[in-house]
Amino acid sequence: MTEASFDGTIRIMTDNLIFRLKFRQLLLLRQIGREPALNRAARSLNLSQPTASKLLQDIETDLEVQLFERHTQGLTPTRAGLVAIRHAQQILADLGRLRHDLQAVQQGLSGTVAIGTISAPLREIILPILSDLAEAQPDISVTLHVSTSHDLIEMMQEGRIDLAIGRPVEGIPADMLVVELLAEEHLVIVAGARNPVHQTPPTCLGELTHARWVAHMAASPMRQALEAAFTMARLPLPLFAVELSSIYATIELLTQSDMLAVLSRPVYNSFKDAGIIRELPVVLPDILTPYAMLRLRDRTMTPAMTYLSDEIKRRAIRLSDSAIR
Repeated sequence: MTEASFDGTIRIMTDNLIFRLKFRQLLLLRQIGREPALNRAARSLNLSQPTASKLLQDIETDLEVQLFERHTQGLTPTRAGLVAIRHAQQILADLGRLRHDLQAVQQGLSGTVAIGTISAPLREIILPILSDLAEAQPDISVTLHVSTSHDLIEMMQEGRIDLAIGRPVEGIPADMLVVELLAEEHLVIVAGARNPVHQTPPTCLGELTHARWVAHMAASPMRQALEAAFTMARLPLPLFAVELSSIYATIELLTQSDMLAVLSRPVYNSFKDAGIIRELPVVLPDILTPYAMLRLRDRTMTPAMTYLSDEIKRRAIRLSDSAIR
């Protein structure tokens, strides 16, 4: 088969599938991804269980692949099922975005972009861009989410955000993402301003092995960097008494306890002038990989997304140049 005839065959198969797919099938796939019991998923969509079961059987027939393992406790997605759920989420998110963009056009706007970011670039990159956006590009509307790299990539897979500023995480195939490095992130160890540790400040990591820590979740790159610092120093891991994904909850907990935490320097700089937290004079090795702008490889870039991503890259380059000078 020639390349042209193969492409033509794939196009015909895709067109046939598009015509046979039902909107309710996409909704059902998405709902099963949220609650893998067919009866509950059907009830959430006001469908009878026999109707939902028939919709699943039909889509498996059309796709010529088994999407779920059936058992008494519910449904377990196969690898193909996970792919189908992800695409259903993306298609429905795109349809929702189409509705918002059409409303935006009617209001004189040109498009919407949903972005997500970790905390480190928020103050020096993202917020200055959003501050200038209203004047520079009033036709673009932006929704911003701040979370961990793991949560952001999950949101991007579900179609809830278009661009993410963070780091690739374990379990995500490298070929799924377009990764454009932006900037380094340096970590500092901090404690609440009233923490007794400041009375006799530690000078090395070994003096902090018995401290209690507020830490990011185990899968986060920042948590892994902190654990790697102790491992490299041949020290036992300390007690991670509390795991949080919220920077603001971390800061609040530091002010109310004797625990320690690791923050990126830009985040620490945002709070240090308030006098509620202070840096400890213990230097951490630069283990953390640079954060990057991430997007799904199969996600089409709209003009608004392109404009915003270009601004993020320009701002990151200026930030790097300032750091060098």
